[in-house]
Amino acid sequence: WDNVFVPEESARPRPVRSWDTTLKIFSSWVPSTNACYLGLAQAARDWAINWARERTQLPFDRPMSHYPGNQFLAAEMEIGLRAARAMLLQTATALSELAVRTEPPIMDIIACHQFVMETAVSVVDKAMRLVGGAALFRSAPLEQRYRDVRAAIIHQPFAGHDGLGWLGKLAFGIPHDIMPRWV
Repeated sequence: WDNVFVPEESARPRPVRSWDTTLKIFSSWVPSTNACYLGLAQAARDWAINWARERTQLPFDRPMSHYPGNQFLAAEMEIGLRAARAMLLQTATALSELAVRTEPPIMDIIACHQFVMETAVSVVDKAMRLVGGAALFRSAPLEQRYRDVRAAIIHQPFAGHDGLGWLGKLAFGIPHDIMPRWV
């Protein structure tokens, strides 16, 4: 079926599905939401790193930044933030094109959302571990960031198991709006 011409009056457009408009709307705000949560994770990481640089625990005379376990946590946070930032930048840049906004690459959007949100939660968790019990005090900003970043994993429709279900369906070539969900 190569080089076949179908006149406009004979073409039958794909029927509008129930999620088409919703997907176009969500695709525009997902990068912004992801950027907010990535910012929370970055702020938590920065605060924890600075805290560990200045904090010493008896009987040791060096700051907590010299502890290998804390160095591993810092490295894991750095890797996660850099990977999430790169994925978010790539996805957001692609969405800036008008043609892409009219037919958004839903798999890219959901994958980016899942990855950035889970990474943000993971980075804040690692910052909490690095700081330890002091992170739970309301006087420390980590306590607030820990609660705030948890909202990332419940932002629908692309979060949690719903988002993974959509992504899995699309990976198998199953339309995401086929009902019932298990068919």
